[in-house]
Amino acid sequence: MATIKKETRPEKVKRERDALDCLNDIIRYAREGFQSIDPDDLDVRLRWYGLYTQRPQEEGYFMLRVKIPNGTLTVNQLETLGDISIRHAQNTGDITTRQDIQFHYVRIEDVPEIFAELESAGLTTSGACGDITRNVTGCPLAGISADEIIEAEQHAQAIHQYFLNNREFSNLPRKFKITVTGCPHYCTPHEINDVSLIALKRPDGRIAFDLWVGGGLGAKERFADRLGVHVFPYEVIEVLHHICAIFRDEGNRSSRSLARLKFLLADWGAEKFLSELEHRLGYSLAKGDAPKIPVNKGNAHIGIHPQKQDGLFYIGTVTERGKLNGSEMLEVARLAKRHGSNRIRLTTTQNLFVLDVPENGRFALAKGLEVIGLQVNPSVFRTGTIACTGKRFCKLALTETKLRASDLIEHLETILPDFKTPFRISVTGCPNSCAHYQVCDVGFVGDFTNTPDGKQEAFRVYLGGHLGDGYRFGRELDKKIPAEEVKFFVERLARSFLELRRNEDETFQSFLARHSVEKLEAIHVRQTASLSHAPKYVKVGATD
Repeated sequence: MATIKKETRPEKVKRERDALDCLNDIIRYAREGFQSIDPDDLDVRLRWYGLYTQRPQEEGYFMLRVKIPNGTLTVNQLETLGDISIRHAQNTGDITTRQDIQFHYVRIEDVPEIFAELESAGLTTSGACGDITRNVTGCPLAGISADEIIEAEQHAQAIHQYFLNNREFSNLPRKFKITVTGCPHYCTPHEINDVSLIALKRPDGRIAFDLWVGGGLGAKERFADRLGVHVFPYEVIEVLHHICAIFRDEGNRSSRSLARLKFLLADWGAEKFLSELEHRLGYSLAKGDAPKIPVNKGNAHIGIHPQKQDGLFYIGTVTERGKLNGSEMLEVARLAKRHGSNRIRLTTTQNLFVLDVPENGRFALAKGLEVIGLQVNPSVFRTGTIACTGKRFCKLALTETKLRASDLIEHLETILPDFKTPFRISVTGCPNSCAHYQVCDVGFVGDFTNTPDGKQEAFRVYLGGHLGDGYRFGRELDKKIPAEEVKFFVERLARSFLELRRNEDETFQSFLARHSVEKLEAIHVRQTASLSHAPKYVKVGATD
């Protein structure tokens, strides 16, 4: 067990009582009201059941997050979520980058009824937040893609069930994120999860998972270490058990900012970690080569596509930066039922797929989805942009995000309607990186500038981050941009790309990689001469 040099408040609260033991208290608080909630439960333990106080906390509302393992929902489950949104969450709803659904404006008085409805539908909030194993993510095309290496959803669901309410692992140093995928596109971000299992076919013909450990973003980003070993399907639960136990026993509990598994890997190194894992397992894992990762990892899968099941199709749609309210959930469920589908999948890019659509209903279903704003043929800007919750609800965010992202997309679609080269944009409200700003081509992270009129929203900018082959974190520009300038900044960047790319096949990723930060900043200044809108930059770290 790691030595605790000093005890943080969350560690004290967790030591005094397991956070999973507060369920009966939640029921009592529902009877007695928001003001009756114990501060230790309010600030710490309620998170284990998916409850965070939201901005402004004084109003007594919560954000409530629901776990959706592998992003898979039945139509009936989606209907349940839609009903909850309308009756208990002011018709709000978001898809997160971990394939969760989260609501806002939830009152503690309504939580027992919400929990009962979720349980009756086979859903839970347990472990959706807190220092515990979070939602297990996976490929949205598991079981339906003809080129998948293995159908991995069964493993995602088994991992979810193993850790759900497991008291051995209900008090970890910090959150613990797992992804497992059998997709050859490796479309779940295995480089930035605490533990990732990515399928491959070994030279001997056996299917296994390549093991990566210790990735994460936040204020201090780190790519996972590939341990150089393969995990066979029958070993998955045992291996994850011991990795989680190592984190529980050896993770830093003296500093919240250093408590993620990534810091233990940075301290120990991959070789020592693997040695400890194999010691606890009592045997050596199979050594093996790395899989071949695509250069442009993360196929968006948007549009109408055939499944490997004869006569069935899936429809991949783009949301408005993850927003999906209760009315839209109910309409998606209605449309899916009408056209013969019973399965929905959420994605790590905040989008939504309808699976198992019969051939004769696919176009009518796609048209119905587009009527409610779920686009099947979106622009590259709409497909590639993600956004976190932002300061409307999140107490940590410095800036509005979803509205900024929508404004950005609409501007680019109007100004550059024929732009076809994909690239990813992140609009994130704080350094915690819920929208992955360090690994997008263009990443914005919330900040502010001081003006004569007071503090104004602004963004720091990261360029050239990406996952896949040659993965790298974005490089921060020397200047931050007022929030209202973001759309013009990206416009200039896109125009620069069109003017200076080597040929029509060059990717945006490649374009950014071959230019220094200084060159990119100079390009934007030169581009401005041809535009009517002049940029307003503020040097990062400067006294404005």
